[in-house]
Order: sequence, then C-alpha cells, then structure tokens
Amino acid sequence: MVKFEGQIIEYIREYSMLRPGDAVVVGVSGGADSVALLRVLVSIRDNCPEYQELAIKAVHINHMIRGAEADRDESFVKSLCEKLRVDFKVYKKDIPQMAEELHLTEEEAGRIYRYQCFEEEAAISEAKIEAGSGVDSEVKLGTGKVRIAVAHNKDDLAETVLYNLVRGSSLLGLAGIKPVRDRIIRPLLMTSRNEIEEYLKEIGQEFITDSTNLETEYARNKIRLSILPALKEINEGASEHLVNIAMDATRLGEDIRKEVETGYKKLNLDEGDSENEKEVSIDIEGMRTLSSLAQGELVLTAMEKVCGRRKDITREHLQQTISLGDMESGKGVNLPYGMIAERVYDRIIIRKNSEVLDEERAVTGRLETKVFDYEEGISISKKEYTKMIDYDKINSALCLRLPQPEDYIVISAEGGTKKLSRFFTSEKVERSRRGSVPVVADGNEIVWIVGFRLSERYKVTSETRRVMRIDYVAEGIKEN
Repeated sequence: MVKFEGQIIEYIREYSMLRPGDAVVVGVSGGADSVALLRVLVSIRDNCPEYQELAIKAVHINHMIRGAEADRDESFVKSLCEKLRVDFKVYKKDIPQMAEELHLTEEEAGRIYRYQCFEEEAAISEAKIEAGSGVDSEVKLGTGKVRIAVAHNKDDLAETVLYNLVRGSSLLGLAGIKPVRDRIIRPLLMTSRNEIEEYLKEIGQEFITDSTNLETEYARNKIRLSILPALKEINEGASEHLVNIAMDATRLGEDIRKEVETGYKKLNLDEGDSENEKEVSIDIEGMRTLSSLAQGELVLTAMEKVCGRRKDITREHLQQTISLGDMESGKGVNLPYGMIAERVYDRIIIRKNSEVLDEERAVTGRLETKVFDYEEGISISKKEYTKMIDYDKINSALCLRLPQPEDYIVISAEGGTKKLSRFFTSEKVERSRRGSVPVVADGNEIVWIVGFRLSERYKVTSETRRVMRIDYVAEGIKEN
C-alpha cells in the first residue's frame, strides 16, 4: 500500500466514512479523480482486514453529449472494473434533452441525474443486504450500510467556495462541500488534484480526460481554467486559503445552527397546522437577541418550513424580512414560492400569500395513487380520470393544482414542449375555463392535464420499471 492510500484511509477513519461490513457505490467517470478513488477503495478492500468484506459497485454515467468519446469513456471504465474485480453498472441519459425539458443547464441536469442513479444503485444494494445475498457475486455482507462515494477533491472545494461567493451566497454558504452528508462520502476531499495525478503515475494507472472539462462555457470550468490559475499567480496558496475559509465557515455554521435551534425553541415560534395555511410567526424582540448571522439563518429556516425549500431564497430576501422588525405593523414583502412576510404588531409572519392560497383551495378534487412494478403486457388504463405514468420519471413530488403562467407539457416522443396556455388555445378551451382546469404538476412541468392529455415524457414504455396509477377523484365526476 502506497503512502497516498494510507493517508486516504486515515481520512476515512477520521470521519467514520466506512465501517466493517459496509458496501459502497462509487461514481466513476474515467477521469483522474474518480479512477484514483476507485483504486483506493479497491486497495482498502484488498489490504485492510477491517474492510475485507467491502463490496464495491462502480456506476458510470454516459451523458450522451460527446458521441464516440463518451462511448470510449464507458468502455475504459468497464475494462478497469473487470480488472479490479468490481461490479460495474452503466446508465445512459440524453442530458441535453433533459436539460431542455426541465429548463436547466446541462451541468445541473447532469448532476441531478448522476445522484438519482447513485441513489437507485444504493437502494438496490440495501435490498440485497437485507435479503442476505450480498451486493456482488463474490462478497457476502452482514448488516452494513451502503455509502455513495464521490471523488470531490481539495481543488473542487476551492472552486465551490468561489462559485458560491460570486452567486451571492451568505457566509455560511461558503462552507461548500462536506466530507460526509447523509450516505454520501468524499474520501479525497482533502487531497489536491496534483497529488491525485502523482498517485496514479506512481501506481502506473491510466485515466482519461473529458474534453468538456476544457470548455470555458461551463461556469465551474471558467473558475477552474481561468480564475483559480490567476489567483495562484498572486499567491500560490490561493486554493489552500479558500479551503481554510470553507472549514471556518463549516465550524461557524455548526455554531450558528445550534444558536438557531436554541432560539427557535426559546422564541416559541408558532407554526400553522393547516397544509394550505402553513405559516411561521417570529417574535421580533426575541429574534433581536440572536446574532445577525443567526437571525438570517432563523428566518431562512422559517421560510423553509413554509415552502419546503431553500434554493433561490437570497440574502436580499432575508434582509428584507428582518428589516420588517423596524417598520410599522401591516408592512410586508413578497418572497419566492408564493410566500409573503408581514409585520403584524410585535411579530413577523411568514406565510403563503392569499392569491396562492385561493388558487390552491380552488382545486376541490384529490389524487389517489398506487405504485407497482411494471410487467410486460400490462393493461394501460384508458379511463378519462385514471392515468398510468412512469414513476421513475418524477423529479420532485407530484402536485395537484391549477395552471400557472410558466407551466409546459411535453407533447412529442422527441421531447418537444408546449406552453400550457398555447395548448389550451390549440384545443380551443374557453379562456374563462382555462384557470380552473386541474393539472398534476412536477414543478412547472405538467404530467397530466386532467380531462385532456398525459405528458409524452411520463408515458409507460417497455423500459419502465415502476408504474404509478393516478386516479383523479372529484365530486360529480363519473367514469365512462
């Protein structure tokens, strides 16, 4: 075992990333970082008695972006896994099409799909462990956990700090990448890209280079290829200093979250009980007893409880909400996801605004769902108010609601989309009726326009693994 591998093993032990009997799903692109991670895990399996039962499954994602080059990468990883006696699984996805359908960048779409695949393989491995059959053909497992190992390194952490900084992140947002998050582990996080490449050279291991990593049209590539090198010209230790900032932000974040947790209980924040009238009420004087950073985190936590997410809630939104404490009762600000914050006497109330609530209340029907495995020859319901969809195509959570301005639906097998307003026009739906047509939505993507049509993207095909049956139930509706 070479020195580099010993250092990574100590880092794994320090953060309890792996325990005896565990299994690990590792993402392997074929690049230097992921190949080094795979080689280290194999060395652990073969040389460390405590991890001799470690079952490794490599997952490779073919993003279908680079044609023959992507196929070359897949072949390389497959051959490497065969050589190292590691289970191998490949997933293929047209990421450009996915990005277009979901209105995401290719970077974002690729990341979402990668982690979906990792989680799916982890779930499969968990099921095999529970059944006592092991993860691969050679290893029998006990009651270990399944981890997902990804190859982020010290340079990635520095790039993330810069990326978050220029996007307007708060101080706590500079913490960037963590060594362990839930089941995800990052054994290489405290090693540099140079150290990784030196290790591969030492053991005589080849790797491949993704040509898209050299294209500056991607935001992170600009940071990697242009900004960080320029910073290193000013100070060779630029990356190391950025990593230190991330570590400081992580420690500060832990302290702030403890303060917020204590403050949340001490302030006795009131939360509405109704699903449609979820709100949080913050005592202004109590909030002022917290540090400024803790006030921002407290308000962000309250918003998350109302809308269920943090993304796209900015520093400005937090400052506007906190500043209501200095205004007269009745003042308010509009927030993302249909929320509003309002000063009401000695409290700040964060809730869904009345227009959004009125729309939500207008849907009087309900959905009944059932998920089951796909079987060849399955009978697809043709009932008007019953549909079957590919369950694994769902990106977040289905929502029964009324149409919104940005809604769209996939209308062709090739992925062509149409704004919902244009669909209603082409179907000659009266304007007075359009706002009251219930839709089943996955974000702004419409899965089913109830009473009209199902999205092409969610239709059940021979490649479907799990099916969801959806029944729309509303008073006065009878099936034909």
